[in-house]
Amino acid sequence: MRNFITRFPVLTFTFLTLSYQFLIVGVIWSMLQPGEKIHDNDTAHMIFRFRVFGPLVFAILITVYLEGMTGFKKLFASFIHWRVPARWYALAFGWKFLFTYTGLALLVILGWRQWPGAVNENTFGGDWSNMIGLLKSMPFIIGIAFVEETAWMKFSVTRMQQKYSALTSCTLVGIAWGMWYLPMLLLGDGVPDGYTWPMFMASMLCLTILLGWTYNMTRSGTILLIMQIVSNCAFFIVPVLPGHWGLDDAYVNAFVAMNIVSAVLLVIIFGPKHLGTRERAKWDDEDAQAAGTDPVVAAQVRTAH
Repeated sequence: MRNFITRFPVLTFTFLTLSYQFLIVGVIWSMLQPGEKIHDNDTAHMIFRFRVFGPLVFAILITVYLEGMTGFKKLFASFIHWRVPARWYALAFGWKFLFTYTGLALLVILGWRQWPGAVNENTFGGDWSNMIGLLKSMPFIIGIAFVEETAWMKFSVTRMQQKYSALTSCTLVGIAWGMWYLPMLLLGDGVPDGYTWPMFMASMLCLTILLGWTYNMTRSGTILLIMQIVSNCAFFIVPVLPGHWGLDDAYVNAFVAMNIVSAVLLVIIFGPKHLGTRERAKWDDEDAQAAGTDPVVAAQVRTAH
């Protein structure tokens, strides 16, 4: 058993995580009456909340099982690596708004749709109900971002990049990450109504490539955390989800199209092997970061010896 987990830690993590997710969703599905939503059933809603922590729990358990507290520290070390150039913070806070507004502008220019407006109603005015809803959801949004960046990016992608190219690693992890959400798409809760599963999977894959490139360039979990928080907040503000438009998915698909374009350009410009201008981030190379040492300097020292 230990030999298998040592050889295939990400495969083990993915199997446990997806099995747990499908089990939780299956239990909830069996509890709901026809037409009933999760939020209408208090017990189902309580169980549904527990699914959130699965990826983080399995990532920690596998890491500690294989490497003890050294691995535990390594798993979270990147979150204190925040000293990166300001342009990365600009990207972190602005990327989803940039992609979305660019996609919307193209829809209007091509004459396919009318401009939907810059922000949802009652966000920066009116009764402020939309902004209040966002603020109430913020602890959950931050928690989800922390779980997902730790489990899918730091644990999974950096381990995969030990053996495979950055593009291959991000592709495999992106597919698994998207599959984690698929049961919720089928259940019709936890993801936006009208978001078709092929476009959702494409979006998750391209998001993983974007995050993988960012991490390979910065080694900063802080930047990735901000990017994911912004990702989960943006559609509270920008009126693109199908639910706003009678399940017309053109607006959200315009964002996905920009996400796809960005992923393709990143691969072309930076190359599939490292997705960056430096060696791709590998799990074993990040021992130095866990100890508070710059990974680049540590790599240079190892090479010199």
